[in-house]
Amino acid sequence: MKMTSMARGMCALVGLALAMNAWPQQFPTKPIKMIVGFAPGGSTDILARIVAAGMSTQLGQQVIVENKPGASAAIATDLVAKAPPDGYTVCFCTLGALVILPMIEKLTYKPEKDLIPVTHVANQPFVVVVRSSLGVNSLKELVALAKASPGKITFGSPGTATPSHLTGELLAVATGTKLTHVPYKGDAPAIQDLLGGSIDAMMLSAIGVKPLVDSGRVKESGYPGFQTNNLQAIFVPTGTPPDIVTKLNAAAVAALKTPEAVEKIAGQGLIIVADTPASLGRTMQEETVRWGNVVKQLNLKNE
Repeated sequence: MKMTSMARGMCALVGLALAMNAWPQQFPTKPIKMIVGFAPGGSTDILARIVAAGMSTQLGQQVIVENKPGASAAIATDLVAKAPPDGYTVCFCTLGALVILPMIEKLTYKPEKDLIPVTHVANQPFVVVVRSSLGVNSLKELVALAKASPGKITFGSPGTATPSHLTGELLAVATGTKLTHVPYKGDAPAIQDLLGGSIDAMMLSAIGVKPLVDSGRVKESGYPGFQTNNLQAIFVPTGTPPDIVTKLNAAAVAALKTPEAVEKIAGQGLIIVADTPASLGRTMQEETVRWGNVVKQLNLKNE
């Protein structure tokens, strides 16, 4: 029996609809790129690789970490913001590029417009570390040294406007000292200079500090009543289909709840969050208010 042109058209439409509906369920059919805005070996890179490995297992496709350091992770974040919204390019984003940096300079992307949340991976509490050769054994002694020579004590960070940088600035305000900031393209090169004696101190997350402290090459200390955290989260380009966002979220959350991930991440002093996209969206609003007040208080300008 011959089909009428209308019937053939209806069959084509049904076939197209079925194919469109099936596409999100089939995701992923190829490797996924996870873009990290800092150099290999730093705290963000370490955490991203733990999550990527777990997601690879959950999704049945390899999640490949690609490091695109520079501009306090703005280069990497912009790359993801402009990527096709198909779920195959995700950003392992940090608080600096998502919240702080957009407050102090004009960027080529707008996080609230160009990116949508997948999951809040973890919070990284910061600790103060100094090179062993500096000759101080506590933060109290570091503060005394900084007060005796205003501006002489230097501290490195993975980039201007990163939470590590602002933590150093806030510490200076809280202790009534003047510290000199030295920005780098990630934790790893800054740590190398810290060990080599080119800089005096850093505000690092526990995941980056523990091996150094255990080796005796640096000393760490806290300051009573003073603590900040760096948010680490996964985002995708705006326009990514909701079903794909849901699948990426489920894979990341499941990866973070495995015994291996808990041991590697929580064991390093990080606080695993692993929440929903909606919850991360609310967190971003809260962090925007919080750090907006900090940027205003410090009258921060990019270097």
